[in-house]
Amino acid sequence: QQQQHPRHDGHNGTPASPSSLPLLHGKRVLDIGCGGGLLTESMARLGASSVVGVDASSHVVEVAKRHSFHSGSGLRSCDDDGDGENDTTVENGIRYIGGMTVEELANHHWHYSQPQRQRRRRLSENPSSETNNRDNHELFDVVTALEIIEHVPDPTSLLRSAVSLLRPDGILFVSTINRTWKSYGMAIVAAEYISGKVPVGTHDWNRFWSPDEVERMVCDVEHGGDSGSGGATGHE
Repeated sequence: QQQQHPRHDGHNGTPASPSSLPLLHGKRVLDIGCGGGLLTESMARLGASSVVGVDASSHVVEVAKRHSFHSGSGLRSCDDDGDGENDTTVENGIRYIGGMTVEELANHHWHYSQPQRQRRRRLSENPSSETNNRDNHELFDVVTALEIIEHVPDPTSLLRSAVSLLRPDGILFVSTINRTWKSYGMAIVAAEYISGKVPVGTHDWNRFWSPDEVERMVCDVEHGGDSGSGGATGHE
């Protein structure tokens, strides 16, 4: 008979209570539009078992790798473990995937073998089957899309692909810049033209999204049957 052993905190040999575990202990996280990897790194430091950062720009992903994996960072790269560069089944570390959109990542993950909706429904209805355990293991507990939907031509497509990579009980976090005169002054006039913190043309005010518009996009994806069970949105 197999014995169950309590988890320990690794310091003084005492069993670890749930409250003492890191916030994302044992969770798999996908960071869409990871850029230089600041959020990706934070998710790893919060205890996530694995974090995948994906960005359409190969250049910024190379910057993220240099920032995350310098000597003394304490973060583990999964890019040298022998798996394919687009593999998302990493454990206990960070994998960066550059030059790929989340739509391409989702298509790569599902291998076009079944419609995404059917496969996610199968996962929800029978999560304990051997095949579904494998599929569920490849999905994510948390998917973040922070400050990204205002930069893409089809935000709904991005969100649909994002939630297709969520486990049935996963959570999607979305944040974007609200379309107000204040955001025009701060994100465009001040940031681009006065301070020069970001290049001119980085933001298009017409692509900023109001809270109601983001909620409608998320609801459209949910009603399509491709979402996880929960989500959060944020606006500036």
